[in-house]
Amino acid sequence: MLQTNILFVDATNNGRSIMAEAYFNQYSRGHLRAFSAGVRSDVDLDRHILEILKENDIAPDDYCPKPIDIFLQPYSPRIDMIVGFTPTIDQFVLPIFPHQPKITNLQIKPVVQRMESVGRKQAVRECFADMRLVIDRALASGQLPRHEAA
Repeated sequence: MLQTNILFVDATNNGRSIMAEAYFNQYSRGHLRAFSAGVRSDVDLDRHILEILKENDIAPDDYCPKPIDIFLQPYSPRIDMIVGFTPTIDQFVLPIFPHQPKITNLQIKPVVQRMESVGRKQAVRECFADMRLVIDRALASGQLPRHEAA
């Protein structure tokens, strides 16, 4: 059975997409693997993301912002599904992937929009909680694959 590879994509790969990658890999079962990337990735990972992942018993391992272009290289894993986050991802044109993966979007308010009413760490914490809920619902509804390979 082949592994199904999911790529979570956001603008900077320094918020929702990295947290989604970490959560999905920590709690998924079967032949699934998540990656994340940014259309225009940041250089460094926000320290609050690492703290929130640790608070939720997710080892941060090697999570860092990555550009989407690395997943277009010949040595990259085959991407079977791309998951974007609205409203932000609608502002970008995604590159064309060789295997034409299925594309879906999840509605999760970005960290920066949450900071209007709370501090950055609390905004990251709220974003992670929403992201977990949305991913769990997407898995339960079949919007995201669960155990089956592509």
